[in-house]
Amino acid sequence: MARQSKESTNSRDVPAASETKPTTKRRIRRTGNQDRTEPSEPAKPFVERLLERKSARDWEDEARSHPTLLIRRTLRSGQNVRFYGNVVVLGDVNPGAEITAGGDIIVMGWLRGMAHAGAEGNEKAMVSAFRLNPTQLRIAQYIARGPDAGEALLPEVPEFAEVKDGQLVIDRWQHSVLGSLGR
Repeated sequence: MARQSKESTNSRDVPAASETKPTTKRRIRRTGNQDRTEPSEPAKPFVERLLERKSARDWEDEARSHPTLLIRRTLRSGQNVRFYGNVVVLGDVNPGAEITAGGDIIVMGWLRGMAHAGAEGNEKAMVSAFRLNPTQLRIAQYIARGPDAGEALLPEVPEFAEVKDGQLVIDRWQHSVLGSLGR
């Protein structure tokens, strides 16, 4: 086995000028008495960072505490839905149909029936719909009725109802999808 000269070993340890790469942000991670530099990873979007922080058990616990019922059809007159969590309807809620939920109610269509969100006293619950024109709207103990037929202005944009300062308020949907993550 031939020995390498000291000169050739040193030349391998130091990269040539052509081998160097442009420097990027690096972070230093201490391991014992040594400092080690590593290339930093590109910044991930907020949602991906949020998803990484949660383990499968965290997701299961959140699903148990905030269960959601998904209904993939239109609710007709005389149909009633009662659920202890959130209710999402992919369709319309026609006059005469009723939804009672312990959490939020979201309708991806017309809401022209009766909706009662926060039925167990949750004042932070909300009701939202693409077209919000209910016969009666309830959140916790707060009740509002729909306008009379002559006074009704049909909404042109999605709206939501919530309790603010002890009053049931209906407003246009203007929030971003991520705006209420801390809710």
